[in-house]
Amino acid sequence: MKIIVAPDSFKGSLSAFEACDTIIEAINKSSSHDVFRFPMADGGEGTLDVLISALGGEYAKVDAKDPLGRTVQASFGICGKIAIIESARACGLTLLSDFEKNPLLTSTFGVGQLICAALDRDVDEIYLTLGGSSTNDCGIGMLSALGAKFYGKDLSETLCGNDLSKITAVDFDHMDERLKNVQITAICDVENPLYGENGAAYVFAPQKGADAADAKILDDGLRNFAATVNRSIGIDVSSEKGAGAAGGLGAALMLLNAKMKKGCDMILSLVGFDDALKNADYVFTGEGSFDDQSFMGKVVGSIYSRAQKANVPVAVFAGRVGDHPQKRGLNAVCITPKDQPVEIAMKNAHNNLYNAVLNYIEKNSAN
Repeated sequence: MKIIVAPDSFKGSLSAFEACDTIIEAINKSSSHDVFRFPMADGGEGTLDVLISALGGEYAKVDAKDPLGRTVQASFGICGKIAIIESARACGLTLLSDFEKNPLLTSTFGVGQLICAALDRDVDEIYLTLGGSSTNDCGIGMLSALGAKFYGKDLSETLCGNDLSKITAVDFDHMDERLKNVQITAICDVENPLYGENGAAYVFAPQKGADAADAKILDDGLRNFAATVNRSIGIDVSSEKGAGAAGGLGAALMLLNAKMKKGCDMILSLVGFDDALKNADYVFTGEGSFDDQSFMGKVVGSIYSRAQKANVPVAVFAGRVGDHPQKRGLNAVCITPKDQPVEIAMKNAHNNLYNAVLNYIEKNSAN
């Protein structure tokens, strides 16, 4: 058989690359098949690694500020004239301990530093992923690192979410000139507007450490900043799809004329997934938790949609299988043995995935 192996990461257990290797190990144990390997991501954690692997690039490192202004060494990718920046490398939740998470105080300044480092490499394009951020500063930290000026009373030295409501004027006339010659593509898997009940603060800030009062402050700040920008330069990004991504970083990137693209669909196109589907017998994919949310712009749903068009059946292997729509040509397999505690299952993800794939192949070969 010709089998396409294209899993997402199993968050907290296996990277997409590790999941790929485990599935292929089980396939090769069962019998000889033609296997095509596609580690996947959707614009969140791990997207940098996936794109560098797919495009044949290399890693570069630079000192940058983390969400709280501490210096960290952050990696980005260089693939010819394309730079790949995973914003979470500078402003991600994983850079903070639990008690440090507070989107009123976190900043995207380090993301701007990564963009400057990419511009130093004389690139023509920048792919910038928006998943996994700890911020809700509407990208003012990033913009200030790129030369934007913000005015208001008692602004923080490193601009953060708490400053959004204080800004009374903006000046984008002194932005890095090199930005005019670079196309930025924001890789994003959400379409939320900037503010309101479906906006950045109310939907995502609680996941970053905000309580209800904090979310209200942040939403008011986003409204103020959007109005100030519109008043100052005549651009209104408040209702644009994806403006609320990464705590409003999406809106800031729109001010830089960035294109917004769905992460998984972009990656699938870049790696030539549709061509690989031709004459394929199966697609094996997977993720940590599979449910109805998996069909809302995530890896598994995007892969299933493309596979269905090519009439190729899909097997999904997941640590947890929840409620999901029954779809033609889709089999969902829970890799976790019955009654195995979650913490044990996560530690045993490699063995669980290997055994589930091996059993699945042997069962279906018999049929």
